Amino acid sequence: MAPPTVSLWIPPPLPESDGNATASGLVLLDRWCYIANLVNDTTAEGTTSTGVRIQVTFRAARPPLVSHFCVHCPGLDFLNAVPKVITTDADLILLCVPVYPTIGHGRDWDYFVYSLRARRLDLIPNPNPTCLCDPATVLLSREDEDGASWYAVAALDATFPVYHGRSALVRRDFYLYLYKSNSSEGWISKVMSLSDLVRDRLIPLPDTVEDRLYHETDKSIAIGGEGGTVAWVDLWRGILFCDVLSDCPVLHDVPLPVPARGNWNRLLVELDPFIFRDVTISRNRDSIKYIETESWSPRDEQPNTAPASYTEWVRNKSRKLRVFRDGWKATTWTMTIPVDFDDSHPLENCWHRHHSGIDVKDVTLQLDASNACPSNLLDMLCCSNTTEMLKGLQMACPIISMDDDIVYLISTIEPRHMDKFEVVLAIDVSKGVLRGLAELDAQKDFIFKDDIVSSDICWYLSKVTGTVEPSKRTAKQHNMGHGIKPTKQELGEPSAVHVKN
Repeated sequence: MAPPTVSLWIPPPLPESDGNATASGLVLLDRWCYIANLVNDTTAEGTTSTGVRIQVTFRAARPPLVSHFCVHCPGLDFLNAVPKVITTDADLILLCVPVYPTIGHGRDWDYFVYSLRARRLDLIPNPNPTCLCDPATVLLSREDEDGASWYAVAALDATFPVYHGRSALVRRDFYLYLYKSNSSEGWISKVMSLSDLVRDRLIPLPDTVEDRLYHETDKSIAIGGEGGTVAWVDLWRGILFCDVLSDCPVLHDVPLPVPARGNWNRLLVELDPFIFRDVTISRNRDSIKYIETESWSPRDEQPNTAPASYTEWVRNKSRKLRVFRDGWKATTWTMTIPVDFDDSHPLENCWHRHHSGIDVKDVTLQLDASNACPSNLLDMLCCSNTTEMLKGLQMACPIISMDDDIVYLISTIEPRHMDKFEVVLAIDVSKGVLRGLAELDAQKDFIFKDDIVSSDICWYLSKVTGTVEPSKRTAKQHNMGHGIKPTKQELGEPSAVHVKN
């Protein structure tokens, strides 16, 4: 039997609301939408560029369960590609929907901004002939002085490096593409230059990967503030910060911490860095959070000759290290926002180690009613040695929480006498505790793919007897980072939105 086409993915059932399903505001969101006619009080309708009616519905679940969107559009054929989530900010989601069967050019996609609170679906102009790079595209939720809401979409694209003579690298140039919903200009573009190439000095690349670009965006983060600060993250080496709404936007380069020893060889084979790294912004928008996981062993094959530091390893022509895999560990870092770009403050000192590293052997099982995993997974955990089970798992794609020390990791489990399946594990890295476990949709393949992202789409909303109400404290704090004034609902008036999963 041939595998089903993507349009035949069946939306998985989600548990009924327990009154606190999304109270924290944070959800794990599947990038790829389901094609289904499921309606609840989050459903919004719009029209594609080809004049076809389209319907979008959000279905929320408490992590580690994964939330998702459903798209219903009988006039479109989704056999070759499906709608996907590009980026999120506040209660806004940027969706990309294929509207032509070829899917070969940027004009074959429609871009929609979905608003949960307003239940709106806005079609924005196609940036054609520019093709937006999904990881380098960011959405900014804004409000003007009169209280009118608007948003901006910004995307970064690298150009060729600029040399002096034949070999002296002078600078790197980038294109900024910007669309503002409150402007009639449509998409505009600007050239930005970066001359202080900090990461080449602090985190040089091995000779074997010197053809890698100076910056390759793996994800984009909306920080907000008056200038509309954006962080474009290259998970190998650094972050480019920019106030995209300023008249003359400027790029600032901040390197990431030096790679962990267990990941040096991964540079040589150029694995996708999202497999073992993640960067996000904290709940109150006052810090950037970074995590790195690594396959870990206390010994190298040749401990007496192993390089003492990353720079020495690169200098020694990137000699390959053989690391005996004996579990994994995770290290987290934080950076205070806003970043001080004054020349007197070395950028390599921006990062502060938050946790020195949680080793898998220190992780214990501690589930409670709010984080309990399904009974079949719980039975499996209780009947096994948790440490040995976790040690044997290949953890991938860490997703660091915005509001606490929880890290979500994806793995494959193949219990005895059972079929293999993929799971999301919620681990508190500050306490070394496994808080929860959830099975992923068996119709899809999530391992080693960047298909699950964190979102604060429910930040303003808390479920009270099935009614979505704003969370007064967090909504006000969150809005400060977006230049948004509190709405009437955030000041205490209940919302009429009722979510039914």
